[in-house]
Amino acid sequence: MSKRIFIFIAIFFISTLSAISLNNEKKSVEIVKASSSLKVDGILSEDAWQNAAVAKDFIQYEPYNGKKPSLPTEVKVIYDDQAIYFGAILYDNNPDSIIKDLGVRDEFTGMNSDLFTVFISTFNDGVNAVEFMVSASGVQSDGKHNGDNGDSNWDGVWESAVGFTDNAWIVEMKIPYSALRFSKKEDQTWGIQFFRSIRRYREWSSWNYADVNIQGLINQLGEVVGIKHIEPPLRLSVTPYVSAYLENDADGNQWNSDFNAGMDLKWGINQSFTLDMILIPDFGQVQSDDEVLNLSPYEVRYDEKRAFFTEGTELFNKGNIFYSRRIGSRPKNADDAEDDLHSNEIVDNNPIETQLINSSKISGRTSGGLGIGFLNAMTGSVDAIIKDTIPEIVSNGLETELNYKKRKFRTQGFTNYNMLVLDQTLKNNSYVSIANTNVQYSGEDYTANVTAAEFKLMNKENSYQLYGSGALSQIYTDASSLGHKYFLMFAKTKGNFQFEVAHNTESDTYDPNDMGYIQQNNESTWYGELDYNINEPFWKVLNWHNEVNFRYENLYKPRKFSEFQFSAITNTTFAKSYINTGLFASVKPIEGYDHFEPRVDGWKFKTARVVMGNWWISTDYRKRIAGDFNAGAWKAMDHNRYGYWMGFGPRLRISDKWLLTYRLSMDNDFNTYGYIEDYENTNSDNETETTIDFGKRDQYTFINTLSTNYIFNNKMSLSLRVRHYWSRVEYYDYYRLKENGELSESIGYDTYGNEENLNYNAFTLDMKYLWRFAPGSEMAIVWKNAIYTDDEKLTNNFIDNLNDTFGSSQINSISFKILFYLDYHYLKRN
Repeated sequence: MSKRIFIFIAIFFISTLSAISLNNEKKSVEIVKASSSLKVDGILSEDAWQNAAVAKDFIQYEPYNGKKPSLPTEVKVIYDDQAIYFGAILYDNNPDSIIKDLGVRDEFTGMNSDLFTVFISTFNDGVNAVEFMVSASGVQSDGKHNGDNGDSNWDGVWESAVGFTDNAWIVEMKIPYSALRFSKKEDQTWGIQFFRSIRRYREWSSWNYADVNIQGLINQLGEVVGIKHIEPPLRLSVTPYVSAYLENDADGNQWNSDFNAGMDLKWGINQSFTLDMILIPDFGQVQSDDEVLNLSPYEVRYDEKRAFFTEGTELFNKGNIFYSRRIGSRPKNADDAEDDLHSNEIVDNNPIETQLINSSKISGRTSGGLGIGFLNAMTGSVDAIIKDTIPEIVSNGLETELNYKKRKFRTQGFTNYNMLVLDQTLKNNSYVSIANTNVQYSGEDYTANVTAAEFKLMNKENSYQLYGSGALSQIYTDASSLGHKYFLMFAKTKGNFQFEVAHNTESDTYDPNDMGYIQQNNESTWYGELDYNINEPFWKVLNWHNEVNFRYENLYKPRKFSEFQFSAITNTTFAKSYINTGLFASVKPIEGYDHFEPRVDGWKFKTARVVMGNWWISTDYRKRIAGDFNAGAWKAMDHNRYGYWMGFGPRLRISDKWLLTYRLSMDNDFNTYGYIEDYENTNSDNETETTIDFGKRDQYTFINTLSTNYIFNNKMSLSLRVRHYWSRVEYYDYYRLKENGELSESIGYDTYGNEENLNYNAFTLDMKYLWRFAPGSEMAIVWKNAIYTDDEKLTNNFIDNLNDTFGSSQINSISFKILFYLDYHYLKRN
């Protein structure tokens, strides 16, 4: 009996190893050239399709990685002198069960539909690729990939159509060479991968085996061979636009109109590089920022939503020194206007952003794998208007009038922003990069320059990774400064068991913030992480992911301890219900010091030992009614400080065209301490002393967000997003910070009273009608409404607070914008 068991186990392991070996072999398909023209209609009836190469024998990616998929898939591949074509036959014995809900282009997260995806890596380097996705309802999505970084904001111009038969749904795609960048080699081999999603089974399968225990997808592509004698086309397109605005001021007393026109130009300099230039940009229709009340010493980082700075910018993420929101942001010296006031003067107008004149970027990659990116942007000068409150009496002999003198205060001069990136791909999906940013302010003796380097080295099996980056910042002024940072990480990236060890250092003079973003410098951090993941279904679950990590942090200069934190995370997805749930726990076992909350160099605030935990659950989005819920709490071990949070997000799919989502978030903290102000005074020995006052407070924050999309068809949609953010801060007592980081006895509530209390509201509404009437062309009508209030008077009742908010001054904007995509080849043919 034992011998039979041994033989059975041996056969099992041999067959398993054979399957793994087979799966790890890179697949290839030999493409043929079309002998006749093709019409993209989702039918595949042309003769050229009968001789096309076929990619088949897909393999499950999830949930049963490496197993045979539930339904077969075949993809036909063919090319001609203008494009590469894909004809996917996605077999399904129950075509009525194919899920094909409509959605908005490029917004596939949570979309309830079957999907087909193509990845193309024209340089076949295992790092760079473009992605084209089509849903069963015919909605398109695309993006660019650079290693672990994805850019879903990139919009290519390509064609697709979806059709249905008695036993399959069909996707036909035409990817013109103008949407790709490739070399002039006579015989080319491209990386290729196909994915299929069967939504009702929550199943993904791929043509070339993709191991879920290996990090990354671009490094696991197959190949398409036999692409011969294709010429990179002249890539030249212009996208002119016109827009009109009707806006009222904050008091709602006056409506103003505005008209804009501009153009986006794209020119393929050669087969690999593209110039993208925007002239007279208009970003008035971008979605409103999710503004928050910031009581911390750190700047809030908001997402970039302007299309020019989100599309095709994967190269500019190298080195982590570019934050595009700096371009056209708040003027550098806006706060100095108040300091320049004379007696009886006020700031009459202080613009909150600089005006972008134009911006250009050049990017691409050579046949040798060298990526080059260059970006330039220019903003105009900005002046604040200062007004004298005491008027002059001016008489012309017939009547007199009051004249208020005004003068200008320059808050930022003409500014030029530059960035240069070089990125060389290496063997084994590795790369090395160097990047530089430079900002020059006209009229000021100030220039900011940052140079960064980055590398990732993988072994042949893609099982281990060494990653590093470093940067040098230089600010040239009357008092120039030089700073540096570096980051080094070693990780195991393959298998059930993975780990990561990392160290990060930022010197006290490192400052990339003229064109980049860093929350705070002067830090040195050690980080370690252990992961154990089971990606194969077992028992009643589909997978199980586990992580423990630690972080030790201190100042770079002087070397003083900040905090130590230990955390653990576990989450799983149940097999039948597809409910995902997880737990997070963290502890700071020793007291630490916050060196930044006091806002004065050399000072610190003693922080408590803390425990915290969080639980979340997410139900199956395939259901008509689904939702997410999370709840957590924290508690200081030896202090009466605590807090809790909760989030609730139901989703209602009214029809295959209409989705409604709502999110309620609540975050409350009690008996916490925070900075009030710092000032200097002179003691009895005639020495200058710094005094820093803190306050004890409770903070209640509620966020309500309602989003809905009604999709008329795969080219037309109406979306609405309404968000109300309310944060209420109430102070109970005030203290003085001592040099050892502790707080003194109470200095009395009457020291500040209720003047530090804060009732902050941010209400935004964004409604958008979008019609993509032709590839690359669209028309949009947008209504934006914004209300921001900031008051010392506290409101306890939510309804009363909401009524007060709606009764406050608000800004309304109604806009119309239309843009046309004009391609050189299309115009030439017609």
